[in-house]
Amino acid sequence: MDDGNAFKGQRARLTCTECYRRKIKCDKNVPCSTCIKRGYANFCTREDASTIPSVPPPAYQAQRVPTASDGFMRTIMERVGELESKLGRRHDASLSEAPFQHPEDASSSPTHNHVPTSPLQENTADVPSEAADTATVLEFLAWGRKKDAQYGSSAEHNSGPRRFSVGQDDPAIASNTMTEASRDAQLDILEALLPSKEHLLQLVEYHNSSILWYHCSYSSTIFNQDLDLFFTEYESNVHNENLNLQWLGLLFSIITGSITCAPPSVYQSWGFSSAEKTALSKRWYEASVTCLNIACYIENHTIYSVQAIATLTIAAHVLGKSNSQSVLLASAGRIAQSLGLHRLGPEGTTAAVSQQQLRHREMGRRVFNQLCTQDWFQIPFSETYSLNPRFCQNAKLLNCNDDDMIPELLSVPTQASYCSYRYDIAKLMPQLLDATADCNTLFTKYEKVLQYDEKMRKLATACMPTFLSTNAPVSNDWPVHVGWARRSLAICASHKIIMIHRKFLGLSFTNSAFSFTRRTCIAASKTILKEALSENDERAPILWIEQAFSIAAGIILSLDALHRSTDEKEVEEHMKLVADTIDYLKGLDESKIASRGIQLLSALQREIREGGTIGSRKRPRTAESSDTTCSSRKRARVLDVESFISNMSQNLQVTIPTSAPTAQVPEYVGDASWDSFVNMVPPQTVLGGHSLFDDLLSFRF
Repeated sequence: MDDGNAFKGQRARLTCTECYRRKIKCDKNVPCSTCIKRGYANFCTREDASTIPSVPPPAYQAQRVPTASDGFMRTIMERVGELESKLGRRHDASLSEAPFQHPEDASSSPTHNHVPTSPLQENTADVPSEAADTATVLEFLAWGRKKDAQYGSSAEHNSGPRRFSVGQDDPAIASNTMTEASRDAQLDILEALLPSKEHLLQLVEYHNSSILWYHCSYSSTIFNQDLDLFFTEYESNVHNENLNLQWLGLLFSIITGSITCAPPSVYQSWGFSSAEKTALSKRWYEASVTCLNIACYIENHTIYSVQAIATLTIAAHVLGKSNSQSVLLASAGRIAQSLGLHRLGPEGTTAAVSQQQLRHREMGRRVFNQLCTQDWFQIPFSETYSLNPRFCQNAKLLNCNDDDMIPELLSVPTQASYCSYRYDIAKLMPQLLDATADCNTLFTKYEKVLQYDEKMRKLATACMPTFLSTNAPVSNDWPVHVGWARRSLAICASHKIIMIHRKFLGLSFTNSAFSFTRRTCIAASKTILKEALSENDERAPILWIEQAFSIAAGIILSLDALHRSTDEKEVEEHMKLVADTIDYLKGLDESKIASRGIQLLSALQREIREGGTIGSRKRPRTAESSDTTCSSRKRARVLDVESFISNMSQNLQVTIPTSAPTAQVPEYVGDASWDSFVNMVPPQTVLGGHSLFDDLLSFRF
C-alpha cells in the first residue's frame, strides 16, 4: 500500500480540536472534561472524518533542506505555545481558587451587588504581563527581537570565545565580496596587533588585580576561563570562523585599559617602551571597536559588547576618545536593556542557583551598575540621562569576590565594594536633576542644591564603609587596591560636590546669596589637588580622573583668583596650587587630558598675572553706577570672555560656531554667568562637550 492509500485509510481522530491543537490530554468526549474545566466547553468539537484531507500536506510530499526561516517560524510557534500554556495555567489556577458560584448562593454573597465584569476582564486582570502582552511579544519576534528578555536564558549570554551564529549568517552579507575583502583586511590588522600569549597574560592579570575594582565591568574568573579556551581551542587565531569577535573586542578593551593605566615601572617590566605604549594604547582601543563593528554588535546583542564598551571608558578620555566613548556608552545602555540587564533584581537565595550561574548574573548586575554610574555622572554635563532609575530593578551588588562568590559583610572590602558605594553617590544625580527641574526660581533651585549637598556629605561621611575612609588604618588582610580606592574616592567625591553646585558656581563669585557654593567648591578643589599631587604607590594605576578633576580644581581656583584683588592672600595661594597642578600634568605627556589642561590653566594664569589685559577693554562706566556697585566690581579683573574662549579654541584646535554671538562690549568676569562659558564652544569639540570649562568640570567617573 502506498503512502496516499495509507493516509486515506486512517481512522478518524477522536481527540477534540482544542485538545489536539494544544497538545494536551483529552478524554475523547464532546465536550471533554478538559475543555469543561478550562471553560472552553462551547469550543469543544471534533473534526469529522470527511474534513480530513485525502492527500498529505505539502510538508509530507518531499523532503527539503531547512532554511533560516524554519528556525524563525519554529521560534515563533514555540513562543506562542509558551504563552498559551501560561494563560492556561493561570486560568486553571483561577478556577481552582474561585469555583463557579451557583445562582442560589449569589444572593448571600456580600459582593452580589457589584457591577459584573466580562469573563475576559476577569481572566486577564492579573495575568502576567508577558502572557497578557502576547501581541507585542509576537510583533517583536517579527522584528527579530525579544521583548522582556531575561539575561542568562540564552546560549549567547555565556558563549565566551565561541561564536554564537544567530543572525550572523545572512546569505546577502556572506556573498558580499567587498565586505569579505574588508573583513579579511581588518582581521589581518587585528592579528598583527594582538600581543604574544605571555604579554596577554601579563596585561589581563594586571587589569584583574589592579584596575577591575574601579569599574567591575566583567568577571575576572569567567574571563580567565574564556581566555584559556581562546589559547587552547582557537590557538589565538583571530581568523577562526568560530571565534566570537565581540569577545575578542572585550579582550582588546581589557589590554587597552592595562597599557593605558599602567605606570612606567609596570609597563617597562613587561618590555614595552614609552613610545610603543603610547602607540599601542590607541591602536588597541580602535581594535576593540573594530571587533565590535565586524561582529555587527549593534544588530547582534551580547553581553560582551556591553562589557567591552564599559571597560574602554577607563582609557577613552586619556586617549582623546571622549566623543566616541559617549556614543558607545549610549549604545551599550540600549543593548543592556535588550539583554534584560536592567531587570536583574535581587537573588531570592544564593543557594537556589549554582555558583557559576550566580557569577554570571552578578556579572550582569555589575556591568549595568557601571553603565548607570557613567550615565548619571554625566548629568551635569548634558542635563539629561538615558537610564531611568525608576524603571530599573537596581539590586544592590553582592559584596563578594569573584573567585568564591561568598557574600561578605559590608565592612569587608571586596572587588565590588568601591563600585557599589560609588553607585550610591551616582543615584543622587538624577534625583537632583528631577528636583530642580520642578523649580521656577533661583531661590527654590538653590534650596534643592543645598538639600542634595547635605545628602552627599552624609553619604561621604556617615554612610561610607570604614575601609574607604582615609582616617582608618589599613589592614594587612585587605586587597592592595584599598589604598588606591581611598585616594580615588576622595577625589571623586569632592568633584561630585562641585557638580552639585555647578549651576551656581558662576553666580557665587558675584552674588553673596550663593557664597556657600563658592566656599564649598574652593574647599573641594583643594581636597582634589591635595590627593592628586601627593605621592602614590608606584604600581598603582594612573586613573584619568586624577588628571581631569585636577584641571577642574585648577579652573575653579583660577576663576576665584580673578574675582579677588591682587593684594589678597588667596590669590597667591591659588596661583601656587595651579602652578603645582601644571607641573603635575607635565609629567603625563602621553595624556590628551593633561596636554589640554596645561594649555588651559597656563592661559588662566597669564590672565591673573596680567590683570586680564589679553584681548580685553575697560568696561564703560555709566553715570547711574552707584559707589557700592563700583567698589564691589573694582576687585574683579576685566576679562574678555569671548576672546579668551576663541584663543583657547584655536590653540586646542576647536572650532567656534559661526552662529556664536559677538558681544559689543566685553563683560567683567563678575558679570558673566557660568553659562557664558558653557555655550561658547560647540558640542563637536575634541573635548566632547559644550565648552572647554564645562568639559573639564563635568568628566564622569
